[in-house]
Amino acid sequence: MVVPLGQAFAGVEPFIKEAPEKLPNTPDVVIKRVELERRGGVSRLLIDFIPYAPGTLSFPALEFPSAGAAPLTLSGLEVTVASILTQSNMTLSEPAPLLAVPGTSFLIYGTVIVILVILFAGIGGSLWGRRHFRELWERFRRRHLLRVMANFLRRMEQEGDLKEGKPDFYLSILSGEFREFLSLFTGVNCRSLTAEEFLDLPLGYTVAGDAVDCALIDQNAFKWSEESLLTPVFLYRLFRTWDTLRFSGRGVDKIDLFQALKATENFIIALDKAEREKPFSKPVREAAPLVEGTAGGEL
Repeated sequence: MVVPLGQAFAGVEPFIKEAPEKLPNTPDVVIKRVELERRGGVSRLLIDFIPYAPGTLSFPALEFPSAGAAPLTLSGLEVTVASILTQSNMTLSEPAPLLAVPGTSFLIYGTVIVILVILFAGIGGSLWGRRHFRELWERFRRRHLLRVMANFLRRMEQEGDLKEGKPDFYLSILSGEFREFLSLFTGVNCRSLTAEEFLDLPLGYTVAGDAVDCALIDQNAFKWSEESLLTPVFLYRLFRTWDTLRFSGRGVDKIDLFQALKATENFIIALDKAEREKPFSKPVREAAPLVEGTAGGEL
């Protein structure tokens, strides 16, 4: 029970009494604890009690020592206690609805609105971003693949075993990694393509090398110009040379391995340069339909 106190109790120092034997009690009310607190100049009395009967119960008078004056007495306190065991007695009041608590409706509806706004913003942002940033994301993905492949070639060139032997083993690794790179870069599964099937591989670049005639496939694949590197003809010539070295039975020399590394490195450098210089495509808008009119102006 919380009892506000007036100015008459301003001289009473805050205290706490918890000894039941020092607190007055009645047969129907047992006081367990009494506390006087003062906050912001306002005093109030907190009474913890145990009721043993329903109905309107009266508290015994409480005395408070006052500095330099007679003790102050607080009497006439009453409390109404309802019983939940006997229906004939007073019933407890119904609990207040959740939305009746101040600020609850604002919190619930505000939270729902914020969640819906975030949800719709996320859906709209994903749809808008997928359309506007698809090309930018694709460029980042390709640049990452180019860096990974360039680092792989650099590590192979620095391998000490390249100078000690096993060039056929390293050429097989190079062929497999290069096919894996082309598969991820172009979106076409190049892992099991034959050399002839690379003639149909779309690289997506319009350069002078695209006009290279297939009659040039017999020239040295390691001395092609930068433009002609970015052509399916170059890839055909490259993989045909590697397959000949690996499966002809004559073996792979160290010079063949280093030439293969150099040719692949030149291709990656040319591809990286072309990727940097490739312009962004502009969004295509649908043209308005043309409507023909008659000489009299009627449509």
